[in-house]
Amino acid sequence: MRWLSRHQIPVLVVLLVVMTWGALWVVYDYRSPVSQFLRGVGTVQLEGWSAYDLDTQCVRLEEADGTPTATAESASQVARKSYPTGYVREILLISYRDTCSGAAPRLAWAVAMAWPVTVNLVGSTAAPPRAMVLVDAKSGKLIVSHAEGQG
Repeated sequence: MRWLSRHQIPVLVVLLVVMTWGALWVVYDYRSPVSQFLRGVGTVQLEGWSAYDLDTQCVRLEEADGTPTATAESASQVARKSYPTGYVREILLISYRDTCSGAAPRLAWAVAMAWPVTVNLVGSTAAPPRAMVLVDAKSGKLIVSHAEGQG
């Protein structure tokens, strides 16, 4: 115990550094459950896409605030035109925010798409193909689309 009493300040500094590093990891590292929870607060979940997946695409989906002019069916048609071999899994009316450009939020239809599971994917560790299509809810025009796993 004499050793500890003589080295209280260095031990305290080391403990403080370790605790600070741990706290920063918990809040900022994308693998941390706390960070994933904080990124997801206030967002809308699109089937097959996590808040982190959307964040890497500079997309934030929030609760819709407004009345759409374009219909969900027209958004579905735009999505099918973008990816003709896929099928629509889910359509949501959302407020879309581009987190990279900082532009004002837009009322949009978010369309989640997928493809039928093929023999090649059965037993594979690769994620099944998926796509996300965002369609302006006022004009009915494509805003952005992104697909993954389209071999």
